[in-house]
Amino acid sequence: MKLLLMGLGRQGFRILELLLERDFGPVDVFDIRPEALENSARLFGNRIRILDANPFSLDEENRKKLLGGYSLVMDALPSFQSYQLMLSVIHAGSRLVSVSFLEEDFMALNGAAKKNGALIIPDCGGAPGFSHMMAGYSVQSLGGADRVVMKVGAIPTRPEPPFYHSLTWSVQDLMEEYFRPANCRHGGRLIAPDPFDGIEEEDIQGLPLQSFLSDGARSFLTNYPDVPFMEERTLRHHGHMEFMRPFREAGFLTREPLDVDGHVIKPYLVLAAMLEKTFSGLPPEDRFIMQVKVTGPGGHHCHEYNMPYQEDSGVFGLVNSVAITAVESASMVLDSTIQNTGVLPLELLADGKQFERMSQAHRDQGAMVVLRED
Repeated sequence: MKLLLMGLGRQGFRILELLLERDFGPVDVFDIRPEALENSARLFGNRIRILDANPFSLDEENRKKLLGGYSLVMDALPSFQSYQLMLSVIHAGSRLVSVSFLEEDFMALNGAAKKNGALIIPDCGGAPGFSHMMAGYSVQSLGGADRVVMKVGAIPTRPEPPFYHSLTWSVQDLMEEYFRPANCRHGGRLIAPDPFDGIEEEDIQGLPLQSFLSDGARSFLTNYPDVPFMEERTLRHHGHMEFMRPFREAGFLTREPLDVDGHVIKPYLVLAAMLEKTFSGLPPEDRFIMQVKVTGPGGHHCHEYNMPYQEDSGVFGLVNSVAITAVESASMVLDSTIQNTGVLPLELLADGKQFERMSQAHRDQGAMVVLRED
Protein backbone atom coordinates (compact mmCIF):
# COMPACT_ATOMS: atom_id res chain seq x y z
CA MET A 1 0.00 0.00 0.00
CA LYS A 2 1.43 3.34 -1.10
CA LEU A 3 -0.09 6.70 -0.19
CA LEU A 4 0.67 10.14 -1.61
CA LEU A 5 -0.45 13.29 0.20
CA MET A 6 -0.43 16.46 -1.92
CA GLY A 7 -0.31 19.64 0.15
CA LEU A 8 0.89 20.27 3.71
CA GLY A 9 -1.07 23.35 4.70
CA ARG A 10 -3.31 23.36 7.78
CA GLN A 11 -5.59 20.63 6.46
CA GLY A 12 -2.85 18.58 4.82
CA PHE A 13 -0.69 18.55 7.93
CA ARG A 14 -3.59 17.35 10.10
CA ILE A 15 -4.46 14.69 7.51
CA LEU A 16 -0.85 13.49 7.69
CA GLU A 17 -1.00 13.31 11.49
CA LEU A 18 -4.16 11.20 11.40
CA LEU A 19 -2.82 8.90 8.69
CA LEU A 20 0.28 8.21 10.77
CA GLU A 21 -1.80 7.74 13.93
CA ARG A 22 -3.60 4.96 12.06
CA ASP A 23 -0.26 3.42 10.95
CA PHE A 24 -0.84 4.14 7.27
CA GLY A 25 2.79 5.15 6.88
CA PRO A 26 5.19 5.64 5.38
CA VAL A 27 3.36 8.35 3.46
CA ASP A 28 4.86 10.10 0.45
CA VAL A 29 4.30 13.86 0.71
CA PHE A 30 4.50 16.79 -1.68
CA ASP A 31 4.36 20.52 -1.11
CA ILE A 32 5.84 23.30 -3.19
CA ARG A 33 7.11 25.03 -0.02
CA PRO A 34 10.48 23.69 1.22
CA GLU A 35 9.78 24.89 4.77
CA ALA A 36 6.62 22.76 4.98
CA LEU A 37 8.54 19.68 3.85
CA GLU A 38 11.44 20.36 6.21
CA ASN A 39 9.08 20.80 9.17
CA SER A 40 7.29 17.53 8.40
CA ALA A 41 10.57 15.66 7.94
CA ARG A 42 11.81 16.99 11.28
CA LEU A 43 8.62 15.93 13.08
CA PHE A 44 7.94 12.57 11.43
CA GLY A 45 11.34 11.32 10.27
CA ASN A 46 11.29 8.12 8.24
CA ARG A 47 7.51 7.77 8.66
CA ILE A 48 7.21 10.02 5.61
CA ARG A 49 9.05 10.22 2.30
CA ILE A 50 9.39 13.50 0.48
CA LEU A 51 8.46 13.27 -3.17
CA ASP A 52 11.43 14.37 -5.26
CA ALA A 53 9.52 15.37 -8.40
CA ASN A 54 6.90 18.06 -8.68
CA PRO A 55 4.02 16.16 -10.36
CA PHE A 56 2.85 19.36 -12.05
CA SER A 57 6.22 19.81 -13.75
CA LEU A 58 6.08 16.36 -15.35
CA ASP A 59 4.60 15.68 -18.78
CA GLU A 60 1.27 13.84 -18.77
CA GLU A 61 2.70 10.36 -19.37
CA ASN A 62 5.26 10.61 -16.58
CA ARG A 63 2.63 12.10 -14.27
CA LYS A 64 0.35 9.17 -15.12
CA LYS A 65 3.15 6.71 -14.30
CA LEU A 66 3.88 8.46 -10.99
CA LEU A 67 0.27 8.71 -9.78
CA GLY A 68 -0.63 5.23 -11.02
CA GLY A 69 1.94 3.77 -8.64
CA TYR A 70 -0.07 4.77 -5.56
CA SER A 71 -2.89 2.91 -3.87
CA LEU A 72 -4.44 6.28 -3.03
CA VAL A 73 -3.68 9.95 -3.60
CA MET A 74 -4.93 12.53 -1.08
CA ASP A 75 -5.42 16.10 -2.27
CA ALA A 76 -5.09 18.99 0.20
CA LEU A 77 -3.92 21.51 -2.40
CA PRO A 78 -5.32 25.00 -2.99
CA SER A 79 -8.39 24.79 -5.21
CA PHE A 80 -6.72 26.26 -8.31
CA GLN A 81 -4.37 23.24 -8.53
CA SER A 82 -6.78 20.43 -7.73
CA TYR A 83 -8.67 20.06 -10.99
CA GLN A 84 -5.50 19.26 -12.93
CA LEU A 85 -4.56 16.69 -10.28
CA MET A 86 -8.03 15.16 -10.58
CA LEU A 87 -7.67 14.86 -14.35
CA SER A 88 -4.25 13.24 -13.99
CA VAL A 89 -5.48 10.70 -11.42
CA ILE A 90 -8.33 9.76 -13.77
CA HIS A 91 -5.86 9.39 -16.64
CA ALA A 92 -3.76 7.12 -14.43
CA GLY A 93 -6.78 5.02 -13.42
CA SER A 94 -5.94 5.61 -9.77
CA ARG A 95 -7.90 6.73 -6.68
CA LEU A 96 -8.17 10.19 -5.13
CA VAL A 97 -9.68 11.66 -1.96
CA SER A 98 -9.82 15.45 -2.29
CA VAL A 99 -10.65 18.09 0.33
CA SER A 100 -10.18 20.95 -2.12
CA PHE A 101 -12.95 23.52 -2.65
CA LEU A 102 -12.47 23.62 -6.41
CA GLU A 103 -14.86 25.58 -8.61
CA GLU A 104 -14.91 23.27 -11.65
CA ASP A 105 -17.77 20.80 -12.24
CA PHE A 106 -16.11 17.58 -11.15
CA MET A 107 -19.28 15.54 -11.79
CA ALA A 108 -18.66 16.07 -15.51
CA LEU A 109 -15.65 13.75 -15.09
CA ASN A 110 -17.72 10.79 -13.89
CA GLY A 111 -17.83 9.05 -17.28
CA ALA A 112 -14.08 9.34 -17.84
CA ALA A 113 -13.35 8.12 -14.31
CA LYS A 114 -15.53 5.02 -14.78
CA LYS A 115 -14.01 4.32 -18.19
CA ASN A 116 -10.49 4.39 -16.74
CA GLY A 117 -11.39 2.49 -13.57
CA ALA A 118 -10.58 5.51 -11.41
CA LEU A 119 -12.26 6.58 -8.17
CA ILE A 120 -12.58 10.24 -7.20
CA ILE A 121 -14.10 11.30 -3.86
CA PRO A 122 -14.28 15.11 -4.19
CA ASP A 123 -15.35 17.74 -1.64
CA CYS A 124 -14.33 15.30 1.07
CA GLY A 125 -14.06 17.72 3.97
CA GLY A 126 -16.33 19.00 6.71
CA ALA A 127 -18.67 21.08 4.53
CA PRO A 128 -18.98 20.24 1.75
CA GLY A 129 -18.20 16.70 2.77
CA PHE A 130 -19.60 15.25 5.97
CA SER A 131 -22.49 17.72 5.61
CA HIS A 132 -23.37 16.09 2.28
CA MET A 133 -23.14 12.62 3.80
CA MET A 134 -25.58 13.70 6.54
CA ALA A 135 -28.00 15.10 3.98
CA GLY A 136 -27.62 12.15 1.61
CA TYR A 137 -28.25 9.67 4.40
CA SER A 138 -31.44 11.50 5.35
CA VAL A 139 -32.74 11.74 1.78
CA GLN A 140 -32.24 8.01 1.39
CA SER A 141 -33.76 7.20 4.79
CA LEU A 142 -36.80 9.44 4.30
CA GLY A 143 -37.59 8.11 0.84
CA GLY A 144 -36.69 11.38 -0.89
CA ALA A 145 -36.82 15.01 0.18
CA ASP A 146 -38.80 18.17 -0.37
CA ARG A 147 -36.29 20.40 1.36
CA VAL A 148 -32.57 20.19 2.23
CA VAL A 149 -30.90 23.07 4.11
CA MET A 150 -27.29 22.85 5.28
CA LYS A 151 -25.99 25.56 7.65
CA VAL A 152 -22.28 25.39 8.37
CA GLY A 153 -19.52 27.57 9.74
CA ALA A 154 -16.20 27.75 11.57
CA ILE A 155 -17.07 30.12 14.41
CA PRO A 156 -14.42 31.74 16.64
CA THR A 157 -15.09 31.20 20.31
CA ARG A 158 -14.01 34.77 21.08
CA PRO A 159 -14.84 36.93 18.06
CA GLU A 160 -12.93 40.21 18.08
CA PRO A 161 -13.71 43.41 16.18
CA PRO A 162 -13.45 44.50 13.48
CA PHE A 163 -13.10 41.08 11.74
CA TYR A 164 -15.31 38.94 14.04
CA HIS A 165 -13.87 35.81 12.46
CA SER A 166 -10.76 33.59 12.46
CA LEU A 167 -8.57 32.22 9.68
CA THR A 168 -8.67 28.44 9.97
CA TRP A 169 -8.09 27.31 6.38
CA SER A 170 -6.79 28.57 3.03
CA VAL A 171 -7.54 32.31 3.00
CA GLN A 172 -7.61 32.30 -0.81
CA ASP A 173 -10.31 29.63 -0.75
CA LEU A 174 -12.13 31.47 2.04
CA MET A 175 -12.44 34.52 -0.23
CA GLU A 176 -14.16 32.32 -2.82
CA GLU A 177 -17.17 32.02 -0.51
CA TYR A 178 -17.86 35.72 -0.87
CA PHE A 179 -17.89 36.02 -4.64
CA ARG A 180 -18.71 32.62 -6.14
CA PRO A 181 -22.38 32.48 -7.20
CA ALA A 182 -24.32 30.71 -4.45
CA ASN A 183 -25.76 27.89 -6.57
CA CYS A 184 -28.95 26.49 -5.01
CA ARG A 185 -32.43 25.36 -5.95
CA HIS A 186 -35.61 27.17 -4.90
CA GLY A 187 -39.05 26.09 -6.08
CA GLY A 188 -37.51 23.48 -8.35
CA ARG A 189 -35.50 26.14 -10.19
CA LEU A 190 -31.70 26.47 -10.18
CA ILE A 191 -30.61 29.95 -9.13
CA ALA A 192 -27.27 31.54 -8.26
CA PRO A 193 -27.78 34.58 -6.02
CA ASP A 194 -25.08 36.92 -4.79
CA PRO A 195 -23.82 35.64 -1.42
CA PHE A 196 -24.40 39.09 0.12
CA ASP A 197 -28.10 39.01 -0.76
CA GLY A 198 -30.51 37.49 1.73
CA ILE A 199 -28.41 37.51 4.91
CA GLU A 200 -30.53 35.91 7.65
CA GLU A 201 -30.55 35.87 11.45
CA GLU A 202 -29.89 32.47 13.04
CA ASP A 203 -29.96 30.85 16.47
CA ILE A 204 -27.99 27.62 16.21
CA GLN A 205 -26.86 25.61 19.23
CA GLY A 206 -27.61 28.63 21.40
CA LEU A 207 -25.47 31.01 19.32
CA PRO A 208 -26.92 34.19 17.77
CA LEU A 209 -25.40 34.20 14.27
CA GLN A 210 -25.98 35.34 10.71
CA SER A 211 -26.03 33.19 7.59
CA PHE A 212 -25.55 33.84 3.89
CA LEU A 213 -26.07 31.65 0.85
CA SER A 214 -22.85 30.00 -0.31
CA ASP A 215 -21.67 27.62 -3.02
CA GLY A 216 -21.92 24.52 -0.84
CA ALA A 217 -24.82 22.57 -2.34
CA ARG A 218 -22.58 21.80 -5.32
CA SER A 219 -22.81 18.15 -6.46
CA PHE A 220 -25.93 17.62 -4.34
CA LEU A 221 -27.82 19.67 -6.93
CA THR A 222 -26.72 17.27 -9.67
CA ASN A 223 -27.07 14.02 -7.79
CA TYR A 224 -30.48 14.78 -6.25
CA PRO A 225 -32.22 16.72 -9.04
CA ASP A 226 -35.73 15.94 -7.72
CA VAL A 227 -35.31 17.86 -4.45
CA PRO A 228 -37.14 21.16 -5.14
CA PHE A 229 -35.51 23.21 -2.37
CA MET A 230 -31.83 22.83 -1.62
CA GLU A 231 -29.28 25.30 -0.30
CA GLU A 232 -26.22 25.73 1.86
CA ARG A 233 -25.81 28.72 4.14
CA THR A 234 -22.51 29.76 5.74
CA LEU A 235 -22.61 30.90 9.36
CA ARG A 236 -20.79 33.93 10.73
CA HIS A 237 -20.79 36.05 13.86
CA HIS A 238 -22.57 39.39 13.70
CA GLY A 239 -20.28 42.10 12.38
CA HIS A 240 -18.28 39.96 9.97
CA MET A 241 -20.40 40.47 6.87
CA GLU A 242 -20.55 44.20 7.59
CA PHE A 243 -16.73 44.13 7.66
CA MET A 244 -16.50 42.27 4.34
CA ARG A 245 -19.15 44.20 2.39
CA PRO A 246 -17.04 47.33 1.71
CA PHE A 247 -14.31 45.17 0.17
CA ARG A 248 -16.85 43.77 -2.27
CA GLU A 249 -18.12 47.24 -3.08
CA ALA A 250 -14.55 48.46 -3.59
CA GLY A 251 -13.88 45.65 -6.09
CA PHE A 252 -11.57 43.39 -4.07
CA LEU A 253 -13.81 40.31 -4.22
CA THR A 254 -13.13 39.34 -7.81
CA ARG A 255 -10.68 37.35 -9.90
CA GLU A 256 -10.87 39.88 -12.74
CA PRO A 257 -7.25 40.89 -13.46
CA LEU A 258 -6.23 44.45 -12.71
CA ASP A 259 -3.22 46.26 -14.17
CA VAL A 260 -1.27 48.15 -11.49
CA ASP A 261 1.77 49.95 -12.88
CA GLY A 262 2.34 47.20 -15.41
CA HIS A 263 1.77 44.37 -12.95
CA VAL A 264 -1.31 42.21 -13.45
CA ILE A 265 -2.91 41.23 -10.15
CA LYS A 266 -6.11 39.54 -9.02
CA PRO A 267 -7.75 41.73 -6.37
CA TYR A 268 -9.02 38.85 -4.22
CA LEU A 269 -5.45 37.56 -3.80
CA VAL A 270 -4.37 40.96 -2.53
CA LEU A 271 -7.24 40.97 -0.05
CA ALA A 272 -6.44 37.43 1.07
CA ALA A 273 -2.82 38.39 1.74
CA MET A 274 -3.91 41.52 3.61
CA LEU A 275 -6.30 39.60 5.84
CA GLU A 276 -3.75 36.86 6.52
CA LYS A 277 -1.15 39.41 7.55
CA THR A 278 -3.52 41.44 9.70
CA PHE A 279 -5.65 38.79 11.39
CA SER A 280 -3.59 35.58 11.52
CA GLY A 281 -2.71 36.38 15.14
CA LEU A 282 -6.28 36.41 16.45
CA PRO A 283 -7.20 33.93 19.23
CA PRO A 284 -7.20 30.50 17.58
CA GLU A 285 -10.04 28.90 19.54
CA ASP A 286 -12.92 28.02 17.24
CA ARG A 287 -15.75 25.57 16.86
CA PHE A 288 -16.97 24.10 13.61
CA ILE A 289 -20.73 23.74 13.67
CA MET A 290 -23.25 22.28 11.26
CA GLN A 291 -27.00 22.00 11.22
CA VAL A 292 -28.45 19.91 8.38
CA LYS A 293 -32.24 19.74 8.06
CA VAL A 294 -34.00 17.41 5.63
CA THR A 295 -37.77 17.10 5.17
CA GLY A 296 -39.18 14.25 3.12
CA PRO A 297 -42.10 11.83 2.74
CA GLY A 298 -40.86 9.81 5.70
CA GLY A 299 -40.58 12.69 8.15
CA HIS A 300 -37.95 15.20 9.24
CA HIS A 301 -34.29 14.85 10.16
CA CYS A 302 -32.14 17.42 11.93
CA HIS A 303 -28.40 16.74 12.22
CA GLU A 304 -26.43 18.78 14.78
CA TYR A 305 -22.63 18.81 14.73
CA ASN A 306 -20.04 20.65 16.81
CA MET A 307 -16.28 20.08 16.66
CA PRO A 308 -14.44 22.19 19.26
CA TYR A 309 -10.91 23.54 19.16
CA GLN A 310 -8.41 20.97 20.46
CA GLU A 311 -6.67 22.69 23.37
CA ASP A 312 -3.98 20.04 23.81
CA SER A 313 -2.86 19.97 20.17
CA GLY A 314 -3.93 23.43 18.97
CA VAL A 315 -5.96 21.95 16.09
CA PHE A 316 -8.82 24.09 14.77
CA GLY A 317 -12.28 22.54 14.84
CA LEU A 318 -12.72 23.01 11.09
CA VAL A 319 -9.29 21.60 10.27
CA ASN A 320 -9.97 18.55 12.42
CA SER A 321 -13.36 17.98 10.82
CA VAL A 322 -11.92 18.17 7.30
CA ALA A 323 -9.06 15.81 8.13
CA ILE A 324 -11.22 13.22 9.91
CA THR A 325 -13.65 13.07 6.98
CA ALA A 326 -10.82 12.67 4.47
CA VAL A 327 -8.91 10.06 6.45
CA GLU A 328 -12.00 7.99 7.27
CA SER A 329 -12.97 8.07 3.59
CA ALA A 330 -9.45 7.00 2.67
CA SER A 331 -9.66 4.17 5.17
CA MET A 332 -12.95 2.99 3.62
CA VAL A 333 -11.28 2.95 0.20
CA LEU A 334 -8.21 1.10 1.42
CA ASP A 335 -10.16 -1.58 3.32
CA SER A 336 -12.48 -2.05 0.30
CA THR A 337 -15.60 -0.77 2.05
CA ILE A 338 -15.77 1.57 -0.95
CA GLN A 339 -15.00 -0.35 -4.13
CA ASN A 340 -16.85 1.73 -6.73
CA THR A 341 -15.35 3.68 -9.58
CA GLY A 342 -16.36 7.07 -10.92
CA VAL A 343 -16.77 10.46 -9.23
CA LEU A 344 -18.49 9.81 -5.89
CA PRO A 345 -19.02 12.73 -3.52
CA LEU A 346 -20.11 11.72 -0.04
CA GLU A 347 -23.85 12.14 -0.63
CA LEU A 348 -23.53 9.07 -2.88
CA LEU A 349 -21.65 7.10 -0.19
CA ALA A 350 -24.18 7.70 2.57
CA ASP A 351 -25.68 4.30 3.31
CA GLY A 352 -26.38 3.50 6.95
CA LYS A 353 -23.15 1.66 7.74
CA GLN A 354 -20.89 4.22 6.10
CA PHE A 355 -22.77 7.13 7.67
CA GLU A 356 -22.51 5.61 11.15
CA ARG A 357 -18.84 4.76 10.65
CA MET A 358 -18.09 8.35 9.62
CA SER A 359 -20.14 9.74 12.51
CA GLN A 360 -18.26 7.58 15.01
CA ALA A 361 -14.89 8.65 13.59
CA HIS A 362 -15.84 12.26 14.34
CA ARG A 363 -17.12 11.41 17.81
CA ASP A 364 -13.86 9.61 18.56
CA GLN A 365 -12.02 12.90 17.91
CA GLY A 366 -14.26 14.95 20.20
CA ALA A 367 -17.17 16.06 18.01
CA MET A 368 -20.82 16.16 18.96
CA VAL A 369 -22.75 14.32 16.22
CA VAL A 370 -26.49 14.02 16.85
CA LEU A 371 -29.42 13.08 14.60
CA ARG A 372 -32.94 14.00 15.72
CA GLU A 373 -35.85 12.39 13.88
CA ASP A 374 -39.45 13.69 13.85
